[in-house]
Amino acid sequence: MRDPSVRDERVLAVVSLVPPGNLVSYGDIAELLGECGFSCTARQVARALSEFGSSVPWWRVVQSGGTLAEQVLARARESLAAEGVVTDGRRVDLKGRRWHPDLDEVRAALAGSGLL
Repeated sequence: MRDPSVRDERVLAVVSLVPPGNLVSYGDIAELLGECGFSCTARQVARALSEFGSSVPWWRVVQSGGTLAEQVLARARESLAAEGVVTDGRRVDLKGRRWHPDLDEVRAALAGSGLL
């Protein structure tokens, strides 16, 4: 197993900010990092969470259409239900629950973690 890269650490830092009951897409995280000046893709976000996401609320990150990843479906549904998020099969209401962070909050979290 590889050690997390700085990009992975940035992904985890941003995901840790997503409040309970809120959702983001992999692309949202990549876009936030891009707005902070760091190149990142949705696929890289997914990989970081797959490999290193156990310490952050990974279940709050979904595919762009609100679809939950098949390989973690049962655990994600259980964690989301505990936060009051209703799932319809493999889907959630991303539009209604999307987190819209303040970019300064994201930058401050990255800076506080030594990742800015």
